[in-house]
Amino acid sequence: MPSQRASKPSASKKAAPRVRGTTAVPERVAGGRIEAAPPGFLLVNVIPKSLSGETSQDSEPHLAANPANAAQIAATAFSPNPGGGSLGPVYISTDAGNTWRVNAIVPSVPGSVTGTHDITTSFNAKGTKLYAGILSTRRGAMQFLRTDNPFGSTPMVILKSRPDADQPFTHATTVPSGADAGKDRVYIGNNDFAAPGDRTETVDLSLDGAVTSPAFTTLRIEKRGVAVGQDGPQSRPVAHRDGTAYAAFYRWRGLSGTFETNTLVITAADVVVVRDDKGGAADFASLVEPPAPAGDGRIGKRAAQGVSFPFMNRGTPATGQQRIGGTISIAVDPKNSSIVYLAWGDAQPGTFLTIHVRRSVDRGLTWSPQDLLTIPNATNAALAIAEIVPVIGATKTGRTARRTAETSQTSAVPPVVPSKIVIGLLYQQVTGTGAAQRWVTHLRRSPDGVNWSDLILADAPATAPAKDFDPYLGDYDHLVAVQNVFCGIFSANNTPDLANFPNGVKYQRNANFATRTLLNVDNQTPVAISIDPFFFRVVN
Repeated sequence: MPSQRASKPSASKKAAPRVRGTTAVPERVAGGRIEAAPPGFLLVNVIPKSLSGETSQDSEPHLAANPANAAQIAATAFSPNPGGGSLGPVYISTDAGNTWRVNAIVPSVPGSVTGTHDITTSFNAKGTKLYAGILSTRRGAMQFLRTDNPFGSTPMVILKSRPDADQPFTHATTVPSGADAGKDRVYIGNNDFAAPGDRTETVDLSLDGAVTSPAFTTLRIEKRGVAVGQDGPQSRPVAHRDGTAYAAFYRWRGLSGTFETNTLVITAADVVVVRDDKGGAADFASLVEPPAPAGDGRIGKRAAQGVSFPFMNRGTPATGQQRIGGTISIAVDPKNSSIVYLAWGDAQPGTFLTIHVRRSVDRGLTWSPQDLLTIPNATNAALAIAEIVPVIGATKTGRTARRTAETSQTSAVPPVVPSKIVIGLLYQQVTGTGAAQRWVTHLRRSPDGVNWSDLILADAPATAPAKDFDPYLGDYDHLVAVQNVFCGIFSANNTPDLANFPNGVKYQRNANFATRTLLNVDNQTPVAISIDPFFFRVVN
């Protein structure tokens, strides 16, 4: 969650405030179509029936799905422990998101109204560990956590703690082969205000996260330096199974206004992508721009230069109560680590933030000159790429390819069918004005980055409920791919009104959809509307 920190004075530049990170039918874009829910679509309000009386602003959700067992999912949000105490909650599902319960295993602060500040999680590739990055309190230490079993009652272990950082973003994987086979690599992007030279963009990395006391190395991924006291809060790492790791961030270069008065504008920022061909062991220094005039010869590719956007302390009616401060997401093609997709936000004329999606096919060195998608008045971009692996089935002769243990032969040789990918983009967009203003949550999908479908997950009022704190919906939502399935999570107004969920929804908490009323655990007493996390699953 954001706060302001004084920057170190510099004789060469003016000191700037440090600020913590940004915590009707929607407009169509070229190549898109509004689609009905595909077979197998699921949308669930995550709040369990036992918490039907809760009215917390459960914003800024995140999600981890077990790559080895897609039925196991862990979700988080700004949620207090309903039972009190010193542990914060994780929402867990063991049936692919159909039902959810609360499991209080996150080290937290007793009495915290949010419980889990800026928490993000990730399973390793084997599904045997769940890792997390979290702020222990709103302005407390950043902690790296781990558990062998998020579905049990044992609290998560604190692996490392350090003060003065913001918005940890967790990504974990497991080395599949080679000398380091079986080791967990854990990447936690963050904005570290203790970084020397004001280069706050950071990834904390463990090359063997599953050992009892893993070592973490703090990598400064901003190599050029900054002119305004800090970089942006979003540090987004992602790794491919072949060992290639990427990270994307905003490098701040100019600003005006102040955070306290809600007038801060980042007047110049670069969207930078860095790469490490050794999984993090090469200091994220593998991607270098060419020398002038094509580039500056420095580490990290500037995919966009000189972008501008508001960096708000408080959301306003014009922004649907949501504070705006940029958005970044990066995803790598599971079939080919040279192909990378990037989404970022900037302010375009007539919009508070516009999302751009671009692609690189040469490991981040160059990017498509035009947007694959452009979405106005939108934020919380989250990219993921699913891989559809064909199932060996009927052959051209009509026989089924079937291998027997005795002969290791098939009754017919099936044709070789390559796997395919589907690109997914989750985002939230403001439509309308005044009392008609809405937050519309979209999932866009494309097999090629050119032709995009548009699945509307939610279309809910932006004017109610009134926010309790910022961020209203959260500084991010999240999307992951488990083989051919997209799993995602977002926060929205929880009024039980089917008009707000055009493709259907399932509530666990008590609700009367006929009267559009939430009900307490007695299933009779009305409960005020609030912000809830919603899980969805889409089979490609």
